[in-house]
Amino acid sequence: MTSPGFNQRLNDLADNIAKDQELLKEFEDCLRYETNPRVKAGYRRDIQDLEQSVQQNKVKYTKLRQELASKPSAKMQAVGSQLQQMDAKLNLLLRSQVEIYGDLSQMRKDLLNCYDATEQVVIAAIAQQLNQNQLAITQTLLNAVEANQVSELQMQQMLVVLEERIPALPASQAAVAEIIKAPELDAKHKLKVTLPIIPFLIDYEGELELGSGFNIKSAWDQLLAKLRRR
Repeated sequence: MTSPGFNQRLNDLADNIAKDQELLKEFEDCLRYETNPRVKAGYRRDIQDLEQSVQQNKVKYTKLRQELASKPSAKMQAVGSQLQQMDAKLNLLLRSQVEIYGDLSQMRKDLLNCYDATEQVVIAAIAQQLNQNQLAITQTLLNAVEANQVSELQMQQMLVVLEERIPALPASQAAVAEIIKAPELDAKHKLKVTLPIIPFLIDYEGELELGSGFNIKSAWDQLLAKLRRR
């Protein structure tokens, strides 16, 4: 014997599931065509909220199912099937988000490995705030400096511009910026340590794109021009 209002509660549950399904499809469509890692990562909290809603609906479904002494109706079975499908799809979406964060974690570790122990303490806080694209380009520029693909003149020009922009930096980056003024360090070392602060002065998104045609000299000139305009 079912309790009063059973059918209404089942209908309400079906409506909630239908709304969650629409939202899930929107997430799937957006993530299918989205290439920006930062935007993809931004969906994580929304997906987690949706997962919580699905879990709450599963609890409601279980309570309704327990009230039935007879075989579940076709509608009841359909609701259960929809919940299972949503659960599976959400698990896939969340796994993809974990992979994004895993990649970011490794990229940050790779960047920190380019510095000594003392510098890592300062760089770590900065690296934590960089997204995937910013980390990738910062690492590429850093590799170019290490491989002597950036001339002494280019390094000096960048340091001059960065020193001028120090007042525009967040207070948390002040310690790194002050390295520019250290007289005992050469230009290459100064630039190596200060490169990670550039994303705080300009946004790499839309400015530089990594690919087979990525040109260090062109990228360097673009960064200098952008920094000088600010």
